[in-house]
Amino acid sequence: MNSISVTPSSDAITEAVIQLPINAVERETGVSKELLRMWERRYHFPTPDRDHQGDRIYTLDQVAKLRLLRRLIDAGFRPGKIVDLPISDLEALLRAQNSAQREISPEIESELIEVLKSNSAHDIKEYLSHQLTRMGLEAFIINFLQNANFIVGDAWMRGLIEIPDEHLYTEQVQSLIRSSITNLRSATSSPRIMLTTAPEESHILGLLMVEAILRLDNTDAICFGANMPVKDITQAAAKHKINIVALSFSASYPTSKAIEFLEEIRFRLPLSVEIWAGGGSLKSTRRSIEAVEMFHDLESIRAAATAWRRRNGTAS
Repeated sequence: MNSISVTPSSDAITEAVIQLPINAVERETGVSKELLRMWERRYHFPTPDRDHQGDRIYTLDQVAKLRLLRRLIDAGFRPGKIVDLPISDLEALLRAQNSAQREISPEIESELIEVLKSNSAHDIKEYLSHQLTRMGLEAFIINFLQNANFIVGDAWMRGLIEIPDEHLYTEQVQSLIRSSITNLRSATSSPRIMLTTAPEESHILGLLMVEAILRLDNTDAICFGANMPVKDITQAAAKHKINIVALSFSASYPTSKAIEFLEEIRFRLPLSVEIWAGGGSLKSTRRSIEAVEMFHDLESIRAAATAWRRRNGTAS
């Protein structure tokens, strides 16, 4: 057999030997450590090596694939259907998904990515504030923000921006939405909806978007923040005479854990209190829970609140 000698570049050598610990992989991909371990057991991917202390370490190729998997799961794909696909096939799926989902013009998409690359909190806030002022809160959230969130995640996945850029974007968006909600008139229309997340779920951007849309319809939606244990939710629901408890689970939250939490909270709350749930973690699940309604977009949540008013004789 003939052998070919190739002298690799220093970049290739560096890339070949770099392996990231599980904490870094969680930060880089948005896939939680618990989910990484579960996929390893269930799907035999990723396949980490072990360092001298016996801790998991992951190659850059595996990190790249995990990024793609996270984006596709966010879009509603089931992990078991795509985890064995090569990176090229995952990229093709994501490209098809991007072309089908994007409703923002290429010019605005380019502007958004460029302002994120500026590393300026002021510039990011000014840009987003301009879009909010131009569109109004409802269109900003439904027409711009849902697509912008996807574009930002996709830009991060492709390496166009870094994790700190995505965090800065999220923080500026959350600040703008909170400020806009504060300026709305006090809501007076039923149902009274409690918005929160389960313990170890700190992502609240989705909750704020839901709160803003509901408040625009004069629905009495109250955000209780993140990381609420079952006991606290049940106590708050009784104290504040809550009609609906709405919970958000991001794509990085293990689906099985989300289902377990929903089953527990359903058992603890009276059936007179409805439970709504949504978020990336639940997009790909086929599981249903009795007396728990799942949502995958803002408009369906809005419609459900209107339907609740009709059923309960409080429609305005």
